[in-house]
Amino acid sequence: MSLKAIREIQNVEETMDQQRSEARAKAQRLIAEAEREGRELLKRGREDSAKKTAEVMKASEERAEARRAEILSAAEKDCAALKAGAEAKLAQAVQMIVGRVVES
Repeated sequence: MSLKAIREIQNVEETMDQQRSEARAKAQRLIAEAEREGRELLKRGREDSAKKTAEVMKASEERAEARRAEILSAAEKDCAALKAGAEAKLAQAVQMIVGRVVES
């Protein structure tokens, strides 16, 4: 083999080594970029999840408060009806007692 052929082979081998090194470096950059993007997506996903959870909690609390107000309103109406009924019967009871006392 001639010296020229040996040098060409050495040049090709050096070029291949350089291309391999560049390919490794590029692969490492791509991996690092993918990891960074993955972390960013995960962070955004967590933030979105926390935001949606807060929205759902707020809506649930608002519905619970509205239901509580409904229950309280119904209870107040029931109490008022019971009180009115008791007051109406109180007058009858007083008349009955007075009637019995007078008869005795």
